[in-house]
Amino acid sequence: MTEFKTVYLIVERGLAPNKIKFWRIVGSAFVCRDGSLNMKLDIHPGLTFNVREAKHPDEIRSAAADTWQDKRSAGQA
Repeated sequence: MTEFKTVYLIVERGLAPNKIKFWRIVGSAFVCRDGSLNMKLDIHPGLTFNVREAKHPDEIRSAAADTWQDKRSAGQA
């Protein structure tokens, strides 16, 4: 069974010491088999976000370079 979660936006209003926090539901998430989270947010209904542990900085740069290269090849840059 998939473990669903609720995604909240926490909005702070007012000034200290009378600051109030409002929790607004903005979407849902579920836990993937690898432990990461897939999120669907109401503000971007056509997109799915994935949250996972950060990679090593060299891997991030390499992935970004690959993405940039793919867009240039497709004429999207």
